[in-house]
Amino acid sequence: MARPLTSIESLLPVIRQRPLGVMSDIDGTLAPIVARPEEAKVPDAVRALLRELVAKGVRVSLITGRSLEAARRVVGLDDVAYAADHGLSVWVDGRLDTTPGLAEYEGLARQAEGDLHALAESIPRLEVENKGPLLAIHYRRAGDPASAREAVLAAVERSEAASRFRLQEGRMVIELRPPLNVDKGTALESLAGRYGLRGVISLGDDITDIDMFAASGRLRSQGVAAASVAIASGESDPKVAEAADYAVQECEWLLRELVRALP
Repeated sequence: MARPLTSIESLLPVIRQRPLGVMSDIDGTLAPIVARPEEAKVPDAVRALLRELVAKGVRVSLITGRSLEAARRVVGLDDVAYAADHGLSVWVDGRLDTTPGLAEYEGLARQAEGDLHALAESIPRLEVENKGPLLAIHYRRAGDPASAREAVLAAVERSEAASRFRLQEGRMVIELRPPLNVDKGTALESLAGRYGLRGVISLGDDITDIDMFAASGRLRSQGVAAASVAIASGESDPKVAEAADYAVQECEWLLRELVRALP
């Protein structure tokens, strides 16, 4: 269970390691959750702190369920790494690497989107977001979110194309992800290995970020100094805090303390 983090002191054994990496989710962690996903944006103060971390030599990697294009738009930084689509697409130093087998699921995602079209038409403000190899169905703005969720789950079960994806729920969203052995945790481990990190701090707020926290634990068992931090929210599943080492109320505070602690 996560311990409340009220001082940076607990993270100093990790912060002192070199190379050091900060691996973070975006929505709900760096950027506030908003009613329309396309309107999300990392606040200027948070973006400035990320820039300062990079300037101090920290390897900053943003691991997200968003597409690469959307993630870069929301964050607004080019000198960081992005693991988009839950790690299916990784952009580092201007180079894009994608997981083999994605093309098949891009076609299936289009079919599943078509199957869910009638549902989107019948439930006002239900949004089906096509991210290429995966789909995200947002029901936050629906008049009755609980009923909308049940309707989406039933529609997915009826769709031959949609049922071939791995279903993952998050904060007022249902995602259909390719059943490939890739997630935010494998993305974190891959980036940590690529950079040769000796210290890793991972940040997240939602169910899919638990994979990052688990990966942090695996790195620690291999001798890497690692700590996971849950960004607390009234919407977060309790399992998120249960999986993390620490919990904070505000990501901006943590980033500021990290910057201050670095030489």
